[in-house]
Amino acid sequence: MYISEETINEIREKNDIVDVISGYVKLKKQGSNYFGICPFHTEKSASFCVSQSKQMFKCFGCDKGGNVFSFVSEYENITFPEAVKQLGERVGVTITQREPDEREKREKSLRARLISLNKEAATYYYFRLRDKPDNAGLRYFINRGLSEETMSKFGLGFAPVKSGLIAELKKKGYTDEEMLAAGVAVHNEKYGLSEKFWNRVIFPIMDVRGRVLGFGGRVMGEGKPKYLNSPETVIFEKRKNLYGLNIARNSHKDHLILCEGYMDVIAMHQAGFDQAVASLGTALTMDHVRIVARMVKKVLLIYDSDNAGVSAALRA
Repeated sequence: MYISEETINEIREKNDIVDVISGYVKLKKQGSNYFGICPFHTEKSASFCVSQSKQMFKCFGCDKGGNVFSFVSEYENITFPEAVKQLGERVGVTITQREPDEREKREKSLRARLISLNKEAATYYYFRLRDKPDNAGLRYFINRGLSEETMSKFGLGFAPVKSGLIAELKKKGYTDEEMLAAGVAVHNEKYGLSEKFWNRVIFPIMDVRGRVLGFGGRVMGEGKPKYLNSPETVIFEKRKNLYGLNIARNSHKDHLILCEGYMDVIAMHQAGFDQAVASLGTALTMDHVRIVARMVKKVLLIYDSDNAGVSAALRA
């Protein structure tokens, strides 16, 4: 049975792991997690832990763990596709059983290549920030009060005026088409393939699993635009991602703090507020709300106090 990644993600997002496992195991909330008697081995103490923020389960007795699909698969003794189908029926998502067509095979392969390419690009930008102690990017972050620990935590980087990223990616076997599809390069009629980000500090944008989906870049100096984001790609949709969520999901707070931009989130984390996230240059969407609602029931909005910020807060 072939099930598209989009369908699997939709079913995962609509099936809260606490709600699902509560149908099999009696859970009791302790702190930010839920505990119960493990259904996979005999025990008297509640060593079976379910994390709503991570959407994962773990038994500290028998060491079994995983996500909502692996729990249902293990408990019901069914295959992964059967578990996906069962959970799809639970939330009203219909799955059509068929073999993937050529387009779907190509798209799956492209997604894997772009995620790999973005990881290489993020690594390249990361080391460009650190290869010269007096570069503009490093000075910018230091002047903003960021520590080396914070810069490393968020994978911050730098794209110099003459970066060399395209040549580096070509050496690793990536094609012009893949670089364009990932959004790290653009086609310029005068110069041909050119880097999208140059003379900018780089903010890698990651999903909750820590995979780099795209980038944000702030220009050094007075260039325009001040902030430049990756375009929408087959792996990157702004309305479905929140900056910093890959870190904030591990916070033990009962709420999230929703900020306006990258530096707001980073500064909040450095100050100890590791529950801060931000939308990616878009207004708050229903997709954002669904993601947040699976983790917490309370959100604090900390937007700018100008008219635009107040309007955005009211809309959110």
